[in-house]
Amino acid sequence: MDILTELERRLIDEALERIPEEQRRVPPGVSGLDRDYIWDPTTQTLITRNEAFRGGLRSMKRGPVRSPADRLKDREIAQDIRDGLSISEIALLRHTARERIQRVAREDGLEISAPKPSPAPRPRRGKTVSGNDEAITRKILALVDGERGLSEIARLAGCHKDAVRLRRDRLGLDIPAAKRKTAA
Repeated sequence: MDILTELERRLIDEALERIPEEQRRVPPGVSGLDRDYIWDPTTQTLITRNEAFRGGLRSMKRGPVRSPADRLKDREIAQDIRDGLSISEIALLRHTARERIQRVAREDGLEISAPKPSPAPRPRRGKTVSGNDEAITRKILALVDGERGLSEIARLAGCHKDAVRLRRDRLGLDIPAAKRKTAA
């Protein structure tokens, strides 16, 4: 317990003498805080209207307290939303989840812009697995000797096993099945 000096005690007594007696005590059943308490039947909690909380209704339950770094990141996200960035752009820029971006937008009353149209897709090369690539077909034909398996030919030709399988079926090549290891 702190010990009051004589000067501090005298200043407190003088301040109390200036306040009328009926205003010095808080009546029973009334909070010393200057707040209106309202029961919210939907959330089953006491809520208050207090001008310190932006004048809105807030729950009196203690919620999670955000760290200063989290509050700073939320402000940066809000500024990105105001700048017109989409959710995917903000998520990549700030390394954060979509849910957080949506929460910040909802809390600040902001509208997230629609994603920008992606650039035209690049023209695709011809299909190589389908058998249209003659160079791969020549490599596979050179490697077929009746002893090499499908996986080995694919590895040596530098292509996928499906490409070798497709040419084997189309051209009727003699490629043995995979050698199965027998349990001893």
